[in-house]
Amino acid sequence: MTTHFASIGVDLAREGLSRFTTSVVSAAVAVPINRRHCDHVWTDPSGARVVARSRWGRVHQVQPSLAGGAVAVPCGSIRLIDDRTAVMDLLDDTDGDLICPVAVHLEDHSVLHVAGGWLARGQIVLSALAETASSAPDRPPEPAADIPLDLGLVCDGLVRPAHAPATWTPSPRTELRGTVRAAELRTNGLTGDSFHWLRLHVRPGLELDVAAPATALPAVPAPGTRLHARAVLTGSLGLQPGTLPRPRRAKHLRRLRRRDEQ
Repeated sequence: MTTHFASIGVDLAREGLSRFTTSVVSAAVAVPINRRHCDHVWTDPSGARVVARSRWGRVHQVQPSLAGGAVAVPCGSIRLIDDRTAVMDLLDDTDGDLICPVAVHLEDHSVLHVAGGWLARGQIVLSALAETASSAPDRPPEPAADIPLDLGLVCDGLVRPAHAPATWTPSPRTELRGTVRAAELRTNGLTGDSFHWLRLHVRPGLELDVAAPATALPAVPAPGTRLHARAVLTGSLGLQPGTLPRPRRAKHLRRLRRRDEQ
């Protein structure tokens, strides 16, 4: 996950993970989850976000993300599969039909975890941290009326590879193909480094914000530009501590519960 910090303007090789974590926690908003867990959420005006998760007062995980501003998407069958990832079905806002299944690095993972790790329905604001991005320089920007309907989001990290080990779990690695609605070169206020921010239309009724390293694209794409990116999906269900029912014992969370007791 440390490789994705560059997408929000953080050079960990220069900053150092320990020093950067200390800076984040000092500037973050503390969100107590229960007596054991607390999330420290830092959100920069640029949209760069980092969630530092602590257990018994010690930070054990630091997760980069992007404060998404796109419209929330209905989702269902939400369940946690490891210590940062949830799988869910994205649903059409009109008729509730399935759009596609996805895996997401969840910002409010801790809240869902202590509530049992499962939710029947919700609304998720999606964003993505791009590993690579490329535009179509030979094609002029397209007017909104000409945007095709077959642009997409393919979460290929859900497909089990051949010869995968027994410990394999789905990942939020995703292929994005879409049309740029808006784009800016933003600056991370904590590090002073730049990154690309893009609002990407990937299919009818589905847009998401994407962060990419400043070096990923030669220039800020114009609205209407086609973009192809390999990315990790992140997102927030907007959950608040104490607002979900107490959990029932769930088989798929016993491993995570044992981890918490250590």
